[in-house]
Amino acid sequence: MLNSIRTLILALWIVALFAGLTAGAETAQKGSLEQYFQKARQEYLQKDLKAAADEVHKAAAYLKSEAAAAKGKGKEALTASYREMEKLSDELKKGTVKSVKEIEMAFARAYNALATNSHVKSAEAWSKKEVQKAGEELDSAAEALGKAYTWAGQEVKAGTQKVISDAKELSRKLKEGAHQASADAGKALKDLGQEIKAFGQKISSK
Repeated sequence: MLNSIRTLILALWIVALFAGLTAGAETAQKGSLEQYFQKARQEYLQKDLKAAADEVHKAAAYLKSEAAAAKGKGKEALTASYREMEKLSDELKKGTVKSVKEIEMAFARAYNALATNSHVKSAEAWSKKEVQKAGEELDSAAEALGKAYTWAGQEVKAGTQKVISDAKELSRKLKEGAHQASADAGKALKDLGQEIKAFGQKISSK
């Protein structure tokens, strides 16, 4: 009986260990968009254009995956972004990218596309009374907009910062399941949506 219990514990431990290693490998393989962007910038500055192109290609695949699951304006923005990443990757391989600023602005547009998509998902979740999901996506939209500003090298002005801060505060309440936050949700979603759209137009490559 004791041996059976020991065998069972050992088996469970091995399964748990394998699952952990698999999850870790998948995380490492997938990476994050920010990691891809940071590495691409670093490789470009070190004149390793092939390595930079490879990182941008990974970013393109990440954005393409996000676009596949997106809807409406979010899908449109992410599709345009992953196509821009694919083009940027090809240009890096050819050595025709003239400055690191070109790369940084493309990355800023990618984050703005992610902000657009998260905003769309937040608004949809809110309309369905999926309060916690609305909060999570609202937080993601605010975070992505902040990163878009960072990559573009532009200062977040007081009015925009307030909108971002208000959105994050509301998202916190929504994630905690605060249904009474409904009075603030409509305004926060509208204001953040306007900021995302305005900044997207400002940094547009067109």
